[in-house]
Amino acid sequence: MIKITFLLKEFKLINNQAVLFVLALLYSVTLFSQDMTYNIDDPEKLEDQTYLPGDVIILANNTYSSDARIDFVGNGTADKPITFRAETPGGVIFDNGLQMNIGGDYVVVDGFHWQGGYGASNFIQFRNGTDYANHSTIQNCAIDGLGIHPDDVADDIADNSITKHRWIVLYGTYNTVINCSFMNKVSAGALILAEYQYNAEDNRCTTVGHTISNNYFYKYAKMDPSLSNSGDSETIRIGTSEYQNVNSNVTVSNNYFVEADGENEIITNKSKGNIYTNNTFRKCRGSLVLRHGSDATVDGNYFLGHNVDGTGGIRITDSNHTITNNYIQDCITVVDQAKWNNGITFIGGGSSAAVVCSSTSTSNGYQKSENINVSNNTIINTNAPLYYNEDKGSTDPTGTVSNNLIYFEDNSAPRHSDVISGDSASAFDNLGTSLTYSGNVYTGTMLGATTTGFSEENAITATPDGEIFTFSGTSSAGKGADMGAYAPTTDEMVGYGIGACFIDHDGDSILDGDCTIEVIESLTVSSLSPLVPEAGSYDVTVNANVGWSAVSNDGWISIDVTSGTGNATVSVTVTENATTTERVGTVTFTQDPGGDGIVRILTVTQEGADLTSLYDLINDVSGGGPVSIHSWSTEFNPGKPEENVYKTLDKVNSNSSIWAAEDGALVGGDYKGDGEYIIYDLGADYDLDLIQFSTTDKSDPFGYQVWMSTTGTDPGDFTMILPTTGALLLTTKTGTNDFNQYEITETARYVKMIGFGRFNSAGDTRTSAWSTIAEIEFFGTQNGLSTTDIDLDSVSIFPVPSKNILNIKTSGVGISKVHVYSLDGRHVLNKVESTPKSETSLDISSLSNGTYLINFSNENGLSASKMIIVSH
Repeated sequence: MIKITFLLKEFKLINNQAVLFVLALLYSVTLFSQDMTYNIDDPEKLEDQTYLPGDVIILANNTYSSDARIDFVGNGTADKPITFRAETPGGVIFDNGLQMNIGGDYVVVDGFHWQGGYGASNFIQFRNGTDYANHSTIQNCAIDGLGIHPDDVADDIADNSITKHRWIVLYGTYNTVINCSFMNKVSAGALILAEYQYNAEDNRCTTVGHTISNNYFYKYAKMDPSLSNSGDSETIRIGTSEYQNVNSNVTVSNNYFVEADGENEIITNKSKGNIYTNNTFRKCRGSLVLRHGSDATVDGNYFLGHNVDGTGGIRITDSNHTITNNYIQDCITVVDQAKWNNGITFIGGGSSAAVVCSSTSTSNGYQKSENINVSNNTIINTNAPLYYNEDKGSTDPTGTVSNNLIYFEDNSAPRHSDVISGDSASAFDNLGTSLTYSGNVYTGTMLGATTTGFSEENAITATPDGEIFTFSGTSSAGKGADMGAYAPTTDEMVGYGIGACFIDHDGDSILDGDCTIEVIESLTVSSLSPLVPEAGSYDVTVNANVGWSAVSNDGWISIDVTSGTGNATVSVTVTENATTTERVGTVTFTQDPGGDGIVRILTVTQEGADLTSLYDLINDVSGGGPVSIHSWSTEFNPGKPEENVYKTLDKVNSNSSIWAAEDGALVGGDYKGDGEYIIYDLGADYDLDLIQFSTTDKSDPFGYQVWMSTTGTDPGDFTMILPTTGALLLTTKTGTNDFNQYEITETARYVKMIGFGRFNSAGDTRTSAWSTIAEIEFFGTQNGLSTTDIDLDSVSIFPVPSKNILNIKTSGVGISKVHVYSLDGRHVLNKVESTPKSETSLDISSLSNGTYLINFSNENGLSASKMIIVSH
């Protein structure tokens, strides 16, 4: 690339005389081997020639008052585009609404300033009739203050309407709008529209691939919604409802939006596969809205509301979206459009979602939101951080909401609110309970709903970093947005990499702007919600315009793609976590050398195995077998135990399938009564490892005691096992039917469950005399089975010492289960084979170095044990 200094001419009126000032402005262009350079002094002369690849047409600096529509058509190549540019950047001013059609392939429009005049429908459009542009660009241009013609104003007043103008309309494929400034729009209509009727008629499955980058959008006037024709006044709209399933794959990145207020939807997504990354929204009264079209990525954006009412973050409809690493601060909507512009708004639509590209049937309604990933976003001092909107339907969104950080600095109105709210008191219960919540943290406010997956963490510290905050404290690790190197765009950057290089953020001329056209380097990676303990593979999306490499930092994580030169899907595979402890690992994505040095860390969290996977379930069939009901004290429906007490063994865990019994009055000031019981007969003596039982979804905990016996069922035969201290075992699963789990090491034939009702959290005041058990399960092995019947000489374990994989091989013996214990007796690993095998392996990469006892058993329950040494 050759650096060339152009002379920027500026005329000023001094003592009524026009004086020409000639000032140097550095302007970087790429000069190619050119066939011809054409110098013209009238924009309408652009149409006088047929242009070939590499041709450059230069329009002399001047102010031109033509209101014609000119055609710029040519067929360049990637190496030799055809360029139509101003003599110097900003030196050509169109002051009467010159319109333009851009047709052909690989053509570039560069350096013009539209200032004043009247707008028009499709003011600049990437087509000339049916000649649709491809791989073409408008760059380093400014459009400022196009008005509405007085005749149109008069008609608007008569019709209670407003004229609709679209400033930039993208047709064709792979076209670019970059480093342009768009200012002071007063008409309705999308400022930039990607129009897809042509693409849909051709093939909806063909990628469109436009780029909208490094642009400045300033003061799009708020449209009066009472006026007809005022809709569709987005700053950017990608697609239309009818063609929402076009494979758009448009990238909207590194743009700066200030007071872009046209309507509630600053950006409207209405097509598939679009990427919105590294954009800054400042004082914009609206939201980034995923209205139609699936598989959008919204990553790494700043939404800075400056406490202006009507400002919001992201609104979600349709499916398969990834919404990660967004930073939302000081957004408020309590007066105007409060149900639409919030931190993150979930919509409960009901129409078909994720419409395949080959379909010609689409809906204009609100679609189901399914399989959405809302993770690692930071929401600060923002009214209604998570908002549930039933206005357009009540189909529950599904997906994951994880590791988000919500912070309120103080309780000052009007921005302060609960973390969870909606357009009715029951909106969350009706709309939000099918999402999976995990790892979310908040401070400075109340949660606002009863749900798991959120924790109040008052130890989080917020530290001002310019106009934003960074967070510290152990409870903030891995939470909230990772913005990488992207800081909020500011007014001072306009003209210096953002927007046109010849005007500042107010539209005033500047002489030292940076006219280099350069797409900002970007590398983002979607996040993973916490993974289940079982081995599996999960996809993450890499959005990049640079080369990169990736490496797993932990032995239990592997990836199928280790490098790339742009966007990619990377499959992350994890081994089984056979311990009960959650484990956390990382994958590092690093930009190739020579760029900005971007590094992104993907955190992989895998839950520990459920206790039930470590032990053998005794009553594993409906009805309880081999466990049975021996006796009980009382029940809700006397005379019909099959409708009550036996339901605790029917494998139906719900509020409607329970044993319920009312305890008697408190006696002698005792706070818990004498209790009501059920005695279970296990059918034989068992060495018990785990008991789990569920109750009903009451908000107060139930108080129980667990007694066991090996000799009989008289009161004197039983010994209390739980609680180990105090008089009551208070259940921890309140408000749900989830199982309460208790590990034990006891031998028993009979188990007696005594319920005393519900209690306060301290366990010293009874709130209800009713006890319930919805389902109960016992885990253990039958007492007295031989543990030495497997010949140890027939078993080979190798290698010893072992690092990550331990192999087990037998001669003629089928292994069905393998358990690993630490020397202090803790169960640390297990593996269960669905079909007994004479050869198996065990992943021991999660174990610390040391000596362990490995126990393996066959399908008949016979087992043997050996010592192993783990040395990584």
